[in-house]
Amino acid sequence: MLEKLEGWIKTFSTDETVTPKGDHDWAETLAGLLIEAAMADGVLDQDERASISHALTGQLDLSEDEVATIIDSAIVAHEGRIEIHSLVRAIRSETDAEDRIAIMEMAWMVVLADGQMHEYEAQLMRRLAGLLFVEDVDSGRAAKRARARLDRAV
Repeated sequence: MLEKLEGWIKTFSTDETVTPKGDHDWAETLAGLLIEAAMADGVLDQDERASISHALTGQLDLSEDEVATIIDSAIVAHEGRIEIHSLVRAIRSETDAEDRIAIMEMAWMVVLADGQMHEYEAQLMRRLAGLLFVEDVDSGRAAKRARARLDRAV
């Protein structure tokens, strides 16, 4: 599982895709975390959902139907989840610092996708950085890269 995540995280910055070997565990975990980021302000809007879909489709080379199913499942799980530690623990225990910074960049892209930064989103991103053991400066750089990617996409 770690090898797959390592592969697509390392290519995240270059916009290349990596084909997973039939295992959707990482996609489900990552989707869950990204849904948590998107829902921090209480609303999952179309831009945020599209950002999550783009990350899963493009970086994990999943079909649109697979991604839609994974996202729908992550939304249902979000409604019943009272904590994010289980998601973070799964990511933190299987990744290195570089991978976690790339995951922070993905989360920043989701949070910033709607063009607004709600105070609850900012709070979640600070908390998420701490839980993933990502330094504040690295999270800030990830946020800048996410903004730049979103600006180029417009």
